[in-house]
Amino acid sequence: MPAERTDKSLRQTTLLGGLVSSSSVAAGLKRASSKSKSKQNVPGRAYTDTILTIKPEFAGLIAKREKNHEFRKYELRETVKRLWLYETAPTSAITYVMETSRPKVPGQVKDPSGIGNDDFDKGLKKSKFGYPVVALYKLKTPLKPEEMKERFGIAPLQGYCYAPTKLVEEVKLEDMIKVF
Repeated sequence: MPAERTDKSLRQTTLLGGLVSSSSVAAGLKRASSKSKSKQNVPGRAYTDTILTIKPEFAGLIAKREKNHEFRKYELRETVKRLWLYETAPTSAITYVMETSRPKVPGQVKDPSGIGNDDFDKGLKKSKFGYPVVALYKLKTPLKPEEMKERFGIAPLQGYCYAPTKLVEEVKLEDMIKVF
């Protein structure tokens, strides 16, 4: 919508030349500001832990130490220390917890031993952030969607969410199998 400056104010018009009311502009600003929910703190969330969806084959490659970075298009908060890996179908469960550090950007991995590292460094992947695999723990009993919902209030995932504090407090690393 083109904006037109008058001597005292800024008027916004539609493409057809009609004026936009100030209330609709204010509503649009409110909608725009509410889109950045990932940057707002939500009570009951542990911003040190994130649940990520991952294909089972990639979780397996991480467990075999053939993949040493998890690549994502988005950057998580700098407070994130652990990634809870929710394997998609047919597994459909949180199976591993991966300790990580700050993500690397293309050109910073410089480790050809991991699957996908060279392509990431060359900028050939859609992903812009590579989370190093520092350590890996396997849950003794995978967390299935029903239990995730009932015990921790976690709805079916698409992408990622910051972990509920209750999950982090009740499902402890010490009770998991350390893979490496």
